[in-house]
Amino acid sequence: MSAPEAPTPKTYFLDADVLEMVWEGLYESGQDELARVISDSMIAQGCQELTTIKDASLILMFWKDYLEENELVSFKDPELH
Repeated sequence: MSAPEAPTPKTYFLDADVLEMVWEGLYESGQDELARVISDSMIAQGCQELTTIKDASLILMFWKDYLEENELVSFKDPELH
């Protein structure tokens, strides 16, 4: 008699370093919407810093939407056309 199959989990727990690599790969491949899902989720769960990403421009892009949405910075200049 075989054991009953367990249902597929609805939530998976991944190491932060793995998620950073996933985010970086998605962002660099142009998958901005999927990358944002990852960054939004990480930030909502308490991400304070990125430990595997060293490129300052990538770090800024990870935090960009959070910073704009919380009116901490604005990357849009109304004077530019």
